[in-house]
Amino acid sequence: MHVKLKIPRELFEKALVDLKRPHRFACERVGFFSTRCSRGPSITIVHCIDYHSLSDDHYIEDNFVGVRIGSSAITEAMSRCASNKVGQLHVHYHGGHGVPRPSHDDCRELPLLARSLRHVDAEQAQGWAILSADNTILFINEPGQSEDSPNMPLSLIGYPLTIQERADRRENIPYSVLHRLASGKSNRYTRQSFLGPDSERIFSNAIVGIVGLGGGGSHISQQLAHLGIVNYVLCDADRITFTNLNRTVNATLFDVIFKRYKTDIAARTIRRLHWNASIINHHAPWESATDSLMQCDIVVGCVDTFSGRRDLEAFCRRHLIPYVDVGMDVQDLGDRREIMGQVILSMPGRPCMRCMGFLNDQVLAEEARRYGDAGGRPQVVWSNGVLCSAAVGVIVDLLTGWSKSKRDSIYLNFRGSDLSITDDPRLPYIENGDCLHYPLLQAGDPIFTTL
Repeated sequence: MHVKLKIPRELFEKALVDLKRPHRFACERVGFFSTRCSRGPSITIVHCIDYHSLSDDHYIEDNFVGVRIGSSAITEAMSRCASNKVGQLHVHYHGGHGVPRPSHDDCRELPLLARSLRHVDAEQAQGWAILSADNTILFINEPGQSEDSPNMPLSLIGYPLTIQERADRRENIPYSVLHRLASGKSNRYTRQSFLGPDSERIFSNAIVGIVGLGGGGSHISQQLAHLGIVNYVLCDADRITFTNLNRTVNATLFDVIFKRYKTDIAARTIRRLHWNASIINHHAPWESATDSLMQCDIVVGCVDTFSGRRDLEAFCRRHLIPYVDVGMDVQDLGDRREIMGQVILSMPGRPCMRCMGFLNDQVLAEEARRYGDAGGRPQVVWSNGVLCSAAVGVIVDLLTGWSKSKRDSIYLNFRGSDLSITDDPRLPYIENGDCLHYPLLQAGDPIFTTL
């Protein structure tokens, strides 16, 4: 089973600021992350959902160790486990760069602390971690296990998205990619080197989920493959039809004749660029592929309904996955028609699509009222192409941080008559706020309590 740790970047930076503060006699400071878990058949994700600083009076002066905390600090951590149904991750800072090395005292004392926390709640992730300026080393017991799992991969959720590579993920990267990374002799991606010296490795390491492989998803999968993304989870229950051919790129008349799935057409496009790409292909609604989607670093939604967007965003928020929503419609303005569309980045902990005003009870109720109406929504290939290119730009910037925009929230509006893409005017008023609909404390699997 894969196990990975996720920390919102804002929470990680809050911990670093606190742990770097000098203390009157202690050589270093200590804090605790509260954790919750998401569990699937093949993956467990440990989410850090809150950070707890220790007050100065929790430290005990001891000249034989760099830092020692009193029993009251440990009692408080145990109390959080028992009352809030969370795990506790003891964390301190060693400075420097690269993977930090635990001291002899760390190896002797901190496993005992983790074991004590496990006695309070063995179903939550308990453990300890050491931070450097740009990396971590982690020892966390997997829920239900008796021993620590050292150095599990860490993802920082924010701008930019930071994904630590793990050894078993390299099995999914095509040999051609590994060869390029090892030799440095390929010039395939030279003309996009401005995205950063590490961008090729980042793209080959990221896992992207795409829900809906029609007019929108077909563009996105093709462009991501050209960029060098090689790991995918594709979800769509539909087969290609004759009326899809006006907007689904790379679909052919033969695909219609043979009734091929849209996901198979997208997978074929990807493999023509990366013959050994890792593609998990679901010919089914995304709700039946949640274990695969939980492993994704980014999920892109190209779904047709407001309720579908609501449900997919809620899933991503619960598992701390950045969600990029892409949608388009043709609206009747009376004297003319206008193509309208949006690209939205919904970042865990930051404003959601309800906060941004895109989703609300009125549009959901109107959609439910019209449920079952005959006819499909009009779509054309060029507007999908413009929207999806913008969405791919959002994904690339999120992965590499090349633009230095530091934007955790994005809401772009597209108008087809003049091919314009502009920021939604409401965004500046809400982008610095926290999300009230999906607070970080609700991440992970639902917690059931006795009333």
